[in-house]
Amino acid sequence: MQFFRKTMFGVLGLCSLPALANDHNQFDYFGLNIQKSSYQNIQFLPQINPVALAPLTYKETLSGTGFRGFIGHQFNHYVALEAGVNFYGKADFRVTQETTGADGKPSYKTVQSGGFETSAGDLRVVGTYPISDSFYLKANLGALLWNNELTTLAGSVATPEPKKTSDNGVSAIAGLGVGYGLNSKVAITLDVEKTKIAGIHTQNIGLSLLIRI
Repeated sequence: MQFFRKTMFGVLGLCSLPALANDHNQFDYFGLNIQKSSYQNIQFLPQINPVALAPLTYKETLSGTGFRGFIGHQFNHYVALEAGVNFYGKADFRVTQETTGADGKPSYKTVQSGGFETSAGDLRVVGTYPISDSFYLKANLGALLWNNELTTLAGSVATPEPKKTSDNGVSAIAGLGVGYGLNSKVAITLDVEKTKIAGIHTQNIGLSLLIRI
């Protein structure tokens, strides 16, 4: 919440600059973002103690690689409006069984699995502040319309079974970043963003390629 509040004030501050008068620096752009999504406190086994699954082995991964495609309109040096489609990195779990082959080497068979998968659309205001001819700071604040599927392991240790839950909603999304213009048409940015999806705190660290139309 503090992150969102500080970012919102930063974006509003940029928007209030007198230089927002039309400076003839308007253009459209599109881009692609490769992002690492990290999640906090996903309960894949809400009713089962993982230790009690022995001799089966439980492993979970609370991060994954995703991507975002986007288009935008830069109104001037300081403000842009951007819309995008997100496919967040998947968090998942596996319950595996270890067996030993005739050659004495272990092999692993997945007996249960599940995950946390999200696709989303977003609309955001992007504030940019040039600090040199090539480098600029940026902040964004917007709304994320998400659709999520969560597959957990329910039941008991004796009879575990997968349970799938679908959910959708709207969340605030906010981020900070830095950009570098490679030339007059192409730029790259490094961004950190935070939001909340299906009650799960989510952070993205992403690298974007922007191309001016």
